[in-house]
Amino acid sequence: MKLKRMLCVLLATSLILSAFCIGASASKSTDSDLRKTYTDVKGENDYTITNPYKDVKWGEWKEYKASLHSHTNASDAVPTIAESVEIHYDEGFDILAISDHAVFGVPWNEIPTTVPIYRLFKFGNTKMGAVDVLTAERRAEILAGVGRYNEDGTPQPMLEVTGVNEINGATPINDCHINGFFMRKGEEYGQARMGVYGDYETVVRKVGKAGGITFLDHVGEYVGCENDPERANQPYYINKLANIFLDNPSCIGMDVNSGINNRTKYDYILWDNVLKMTIPRGRNVYCLTFSDGHHADQYKRAFTYMCMPELTVDALRTSMETGAYFSASHYARADLGDEFNGEEYETPYVSYIDVNQETDTIAFNAENYDTVRWYSDGVIIAEGEDITSLDLNEYEDKLGCYVRFTLTGPGGILYSQPFPIQADGVEYEVPVVVPTFDVSDFLRGLADTANVLLGWTPIMAAIRYFLWGTYWWA
Repeated sequence: MKLKRMLCVLLATSLILSAFCIGASASKSTDSDLRKTYTDVKGENDYTITNPYKDVKWGEWKEYKASLHSHTNASDAVPTIAESVEIHYDEGFDILAISDHAVFGVPWNEIPTTVPIYRLFKFGNTKMGAVDVLTAERRAEILAGVGRYNEDGTPQPMLEVTGVNEINGATPINDCHINGFFMRKGEEYGQARMGVYGDYETVVRKVGKAGGITFLDHVGEYVGCENDPERANQPYYINKLANIFLDNPSCIGMDVNSGINNRTKYDYILWDNVLKMTIPRGRNVYCLTFSDGHHADQYKRAFTYMCMPELTVDALRTSMETGAYFSASHYARADLGDEFNGEEYETPYVSYIDVNQETDTIAFNAENYDTVRWYSDGVIIAEGEDITSLDLNEYEDKLGCYVRFTLTGPGGILYSQPFPIQADGVEYEVPVVVPTFDVSDFLRGLADTANVLLGWTPIMAAIRYFLWGTYWWA
């Protein structure tokens, strides 16, 4: 009898422990857990999948919230540099790159070299007021994470990214702005530079020559597809952008902000069209989202989650160049409607990606979403709430040269980077990329002359002295 009781106790104990272990393992996703969430579909093709997140050590690295493009009253916005830094710090940003028009970013306790005429363009915002900056002491506190903390109780600093600006500071007709990063000291390009309509090429080439990287801002404004998605399908624009990326490895990607002020509502269509031209030639093009904020209440509307092993400028550059990040926006007007605003909620968030070459599958873990859309060559091939894994063999008749996914939810939209795919033994048709020529080819010389007048020459120094220093808003 005693032996039977002992056996019953042991059996009950083992069952309780087993249940506890099962529950514990389910609470934390691992590589093996993801691999069990799907059944391998056998198809005709075996695919090679290029994973932009292949170097990310999930669970060890952090996903840092980054503002890669915003403005202050040093160019044409309302908040001062000091106010901008404090707002981003309060909103929990880990990385801030202030990218004023034609003005190089400097440490947050220094006043940058401004270009008064650009401030005058937006006098309604700037009022030509003082360009206030942080004190050296406050800057040091923010760089050290004083006053805010990570979940583990350690300080949460904010990374200062300097040497950044939005080049082509002012462009006649339509904007064709470009963000430049990481140029070598003494070789910086873009200060006080007026742009030329349609001229992305000069800026991208010169920044690359200076050792920097670029990305294209709100391209739909130049293309004219803010409210007309068909313009995003015009071969001229697709060829022009594809050539920029094919000719310049230093240009990493383009803005697809999903409808901030409706200016980039259909830019994702442009992006997909460009990818169909570049990926067959071995060139991936990444997407970015950012606030482009000119007012205090705009800074949090879009950002990126940068996958990085540490919070350093070098790690940021590597993440930007390899595509190891996700782009998020609280506005998804093309997907959720023109009146949609998700700022009260957290954006969708991806915490793990698994690419299984053996089963031709891409899978992920995520939160804060209710709809998944998988795209290939610009077409939605799968859509639903629970499609967190995609077996390529199940969609062989719908696949092109890449797949990507978006997540939408109450907080907005999140974009993954493209995953180029290649079926073994299958040759994809490589589209013909045609060189493009436009009015910018003839106006660059005139713009260089104008830039001399707008830059820090004796002419501009005299204008600044007499107009601003003596008589006007002294």
